[in-house]
Amino acid sequence: MHTRAWSLVALVSAGLGALAARPLAAAGPQFPPWGVTLDYVDPGVSPGEDFFRYGNGGWLKTATIPPDRQVAGVNLELDKGNEAKLKDIITSLLAKPDDALTAEERKLRDLYKAFEDTAAIDAAGITPIKAELDRIASLQSPADVAAFMAAPATATAGPMRAAFDIDDKNPSAYIIRWVQSGLGMPDRDYYLREDKDLAATREAYKKYIADMLEFAGIHDSARAGAVYALEVRIAEAHWPAEQRRDADKTYNLMSIEQLEKLAPQYPWNAAFAAAGISRDTPRGPRSVIVAEKSAFPKLAAIFSETPVAVWRDYLTLHYLHAHAGYLPQKIDDTDFAFYGTVIGGQKQQLPRDIRGIQLLDATMGEALGKLYCARYFPAEAKARSQQLVANLLKAYEADIGTLSWMTPATRQKTKLSR
Repeated sequence: MHTRAWSLVALVSAGLGALAARPLAAAGPQFPPWGVTLDYVDPGVSPGEDFFRYGNGGWLKTATIPPDRQVAGVNLELDKGNEAKLKDIITSLLAKPDDALTAEERKLRDLYKAFEDTAAIDAAGITPIKAELDRIASLQSPADVAAFMAAPATATAGPMRAAFDIDDKNPSAYIIRWVQSGLGMPDRDYYLREDKDLAATREAYKKYIADMLEFAGIHDSARAGAVYALEVRIAEAHWPAEQRRDADKTYNLMSIEQLEKLAPQYPWNAAFAAAGISRDTPRGPRSVIVAEKSAFPKLAAIFSETPVAVWRDYLTLHYLHAHAGYLPQKIDDTDFAFYGTVIGGQKQQLPRDIRGIQLLDATMGEALGKLYCARYFPAEAKARSQQLVANLLKAYEADIGTLSWMTPATRQKTKLSR
């Protein structure tokens, strides 16, 4: 990108935030004025040799990662500021009677209160999920297992996972993308790479598997070991991260029939039915994208060769992990001890109220966003932001007119694209 274009992108990012915050000096937490913070500069470093250290060295000398976070930096400060604003919104909802709230506001309030009521969560134990655990325990066939993995409500994928996504080569359309999945640790290297720290992480994960299965009444170390061995096989079939970053290699468009021929040992009919995905669309037979194409036959073979009993324990483990935040504290703490501390490096869990706000933002973001904009982004701020963007477009047009490498036809296309 042209150097001046980078400057304009930086300007709009900072400018929009400043415009939105300016008329609300008394409403909620505020940030320092936007711009260059000279306190962050380390004048002892030559900018020509290490510009990052020059621009941020002063900050780095005193910066620390909070014990309940995994990173520190400007993004964290923005996150914390937004969390405080959202907390103010939720606090105001909690203070109002039912008849003063809209239906959406009551849903937001009730979900937050339910998440915050840890006494009720602890008292209930695993009773709220017993029906699902019983359902897992009753799975009898590979088709049953594939259906459970594909059902969106279970939030428990298997070795292959489907997601609705924008078609990279047809951005006006959505498509179903199948990707490799199924690991409890971040990627295949955690299982396979020879490394002292990763070896310690593997041992911690084995203990985590056994502890979580015990919460479901499975007190058998051999069964926990079988789940771990299954994930090792899945990891061996997975593509490494560098291959997954290749956009061309991971774009493999095919029909459902071709997918079935590629990986015939997987019960695709059961998976598609459970996911509510039809074979046909109004425009004809459905196509899908398969990301890690050569891994799918191997993953399908692993699926077919693994006893259903092992899949049941595997699904029990991953179902508990997916819902740990809504379960009794001993389960939540066990899950955090591995994923938060061993994997993420956090020394302590985020406060429950902040986690509750993040839950609302993740599950009811549209409803919460309406209240956020009403309070922190009034009409006059929007108007100023739109004017700023209009001015930037004019600056881009003037800038493009000076580029010697751009043909007149291309310059005209940039105008038409707006």
